[in-house]
This record gives sequence, C-alpha cells and structure tokens, in this order.
Amino acid sequence: MPVSRVYTGGSIVYFQGDKGDDVYVLQSGRVVLISTAIDSGEEIREEVQVGEFFAVKSSMGRYPREETAQVIGKTTLVVFKLNEFEQFILKNTRLILKMLRVFSKQLRDIHRQVRNILKADSTRDPAYELMNVAESFFRTGNVDHAVYAFERYLGYYPNGEFASRAKELLQMARKGQSYPTGYPELESQMGPGHDALDPSFMAQSMLPADSVDDPFAMPMDDSFDSGEAGGVDATDLLQEGQDYFRNGDFEAAAEKYQQAQEVTSPHSEAEAAAVARCLYELGRTQIKLKQVSEASQTFSAYIKQYPTGPAVKPSIFQLGMIAQSSGNNERAATLFKKVVSMNPPDEMTDEAKKRLEAL
Repeated sequence: MPVSRVYTGGSIVYFQGDKGDDVYVLQSGRVVLISTAIDSGEEIREEVQVGEFFAVKSSMGRYPREETAQVIGKTTLVVFKLNEFEQFILKNTRLILKMLRVFSKQLRDIHRQVRNILKADSTRDPAYELMNVAESFFRTGNVDHAVYAFERYLGYYPNGEFASRAKELLQMARKGQSYPTGYPELESQMGPGHDALDPSFMAQSMLPADSVDDPFAMPMDDSFDSGEAGGVDATDLLQEGQDYFRNGDFEAAAEKYQQAQEVTSPHSEAEAAAVARCLYELGRTQIKLKQVSEASQTFSAYIKQYPTGPAVKPSIFQLGMIAQSSGNNERAATLFKKVVSMNPPDEMTDEAKKRLEAL
C-alpha cells in the first residue's frame, strides 16, 4: 500500500543521479524540482503542484533521477512503489492519457533544447546530428543520455566516419570520465560532401504525424484537449486574448491565453509562435489580476520552454519587477543585470539600468 511521509523544510527527497523505484505525489506543502538545462547549463527550478506525480519517468524507465527534489516548508508526500503505481494507473485510464500528454510536452521541450544546441538553422546529415547530440549530452554531464546516443550512432552507422570517435567517447562515458578537454571539434573530423538538409524538410518533420501507419498518431481524448478538438487555432486565441486585454477584461484574456496552452500539437510555425506568445501574455495578464505568484511561475515557464524565444528578455524583466515589488532586492538586481547584458540594447535595457541604480 502507498505510504504517507512528512518532510521538514529543506529536506531532499532525492538527488539528481540517485536510483530508486518510488513514485511520489504531493499531498500538501511545496516541492521544487531542480535540474539543469541541457542547452544552457543553467539551473531550472520547477514547483510541483498539489496532487501532481513526480519521479515517474525515472522510476518506470529504471534510470537515475533527472532532477533533485527539495522540500520547502512542512510537506506531506504519498509514496508509491513502482508495482503499486502501475496497478493504480491501470485503473485510471484518464490519468494515463494526461501523463502521456505531459511526457509528450517534456519530450518536445528536450527536442527544442537539443535544436538550440545544434543551432538547427544549419542542419546537417542525420549521422552528424546524432553524433553532435551525443557529444552535447556528454559535455553537459548527461552521461546516461550520452551513452545511449553513442550506442544509437554505432548501431545505425557501425562503419560511419565518426565510428572510431564514438567508440572512444563511449568508452570514456561508460567509465564515468568527463568530456576530454581540448578534444578535436566534431566538425574538424568531417569529410567533404556534407550538404545541409532542406530546411523545409526539417520544418515538415516537426509537424504532427497523421499517418495511420504511425504508432504515435493516436487520437487524443477530447476531454483532455477541448481546444484542439474544437478546431480552435492558437493564433485566434492570441488575438481574442489581446482584444480582451485591451478592453480591460483580464479574466477573459487569461482564459484565452490559458486555453492556448492546451494546443499541444501546433499545425504551423505561426501557431507554435502564438502558443508561446500566449504563455508570456498570460503572465502579464496575471499581474493585472494581482496573481503575482502565478505570474512568476508563468514567466519562469516561458523562459524554460522557450529559452531562445523573443519574450525571454521581457520575461526576465517582469520577474525582476516582481522580485523588486516583493522586497527581494538581491534577486531583482540579479535579474535586471541579466536584462542589461542582453542584446540588443533597447528601452527595456535603459529601464533595467534605472531600476538597478534605485535598488
């Protein structure tokens, strides 16, 4: 049977890299998941919501924890053993569908970060990309992911031009060694004739699968995706939300922006951009509604999900203003300094400088 555990503030439920088969659900209190972005190496903090499961993927996949779970204040968790959790979800098919959607979104986030690492504007052949992904994981300390990627490369391209390099780095990774300092750049090992892939092909490959032969092209439960089921486009939701915002109906605006976040498979780049913009606008609207804590989480979520998005700088600036208004001048100064350092210099840069001087 699942057990209930009470943790005191500051306790660590588990560390990144730990192994275990327990699955947790937050019953009361606060838990923060601390991880490292694979593209920037920056620390990411994500707060668990009451009733939310965590440590699911690592437990079911039987691999080390991907993050550190830390308790803030007195907190109660319900702890399932893996077999108990599996029995529980088999009786709750709606929970399975919901978790699949969460995992799908997390996978897209990882893919987006990997594309940032690879500078996907200049994509190359698949063998190069796979090898580059493996080395990127290795450089950032994601050894388990690196080992898997190196093994995939050698499985697909056993006689490829990077095969000897992959074997050497794979051996280092398996021994727990760090990526070697001064190791030759991957591009220096490339021979002639590596033409870039057609960008239109790459863009098309990012669209949702609709083939009946695709095992992942399964229909979604309408109850979990009312926005897409009803054929609502995120670009329309953005426009409607902005209209409500301009007219001072902030609750209606927030509802539209929130609905856009349910569009999990945008059908075009324009719609994907609208989903991202709606997340940022949701944070601005929450400030108008005096939902400061929610706004802070929303801006942080935008930065995490879209680390190279056009609203990263404004999101950091908004977080600085929230920190300043709450009296946390040290955090505010850190955030405003970050804004000042970001290009291009603009009015927001000047405003951040003024606020820094006033702290």
